[in-house]
Amino acid sequence: MRAAEQLVAERGLHGVRASEVVKAAGHKNNSAVTYHFGSWEGLLEAVWQLHTEPVNEDRAAFIASARASGDFTLPTMVEAYVGPLVAELRRQRPSYWARFSEQWLAGIRLDFFALDDAEAARQPHTDAVMVVHGLFTDIAGELTQIPESTRPRRVALMARFVIGALAAWEREPTAEAAQDLDSLEPELIRMAVALLAAE
Repeated sequence: MRAAEQLVAERGLHGVRASEVVKAAGHKNNSAVTYHFGSWEGLLEAVWQLHTEPVNEDRAAFIASARASGDFTLPTMVEAYVGPLVAELRRQRPSYWARFSEQWLAGIRLDFFALDDAEAARQPHTDAVMVVHGLFTDIAGELTQIPESTRPRRVALMARFVIGALAAWEREPTAEAAQDLDSLEPELIRMAVALLAAE
């Protein structure tokens, strides 16, 4: 999974063959992906879940605390989205997760938050997905300055902006970039709130 994550992060979903992942992972059996994950898509979903589940455990705890304190405003909702992503990047050294997520998002429709039944059936159905979907629904409900029909797209654009910015941070090779994550997080939250609040 780590080999697949790194290669996809560096070269894109369509720039990597399963055999390259097998070799990078130190295996000799070219059927290892099928044996362990059922398919290439199964491997990608396993990589996605590897990070998304702990991210959304953090997210669910943050949301519960914010609701209990009565401070579940738009900025807090955005912090609930951004903060756990940043925490996961801090746990990974080096990190490839944001770049992998960027590639994952590149393969799905722009307003991925508003999925029809057929599209939704192709997405992973885990507790992690339900947590972020619920959060995005709450965020969309706050965007009363724009028509209801355009709110899902606005939320999706915010999410893509955040993932793209974190992916750009991952590409920075210097120690200063790693330290800058502390200042990047609050800046990302402010900018994401501004993007959502725009008319």
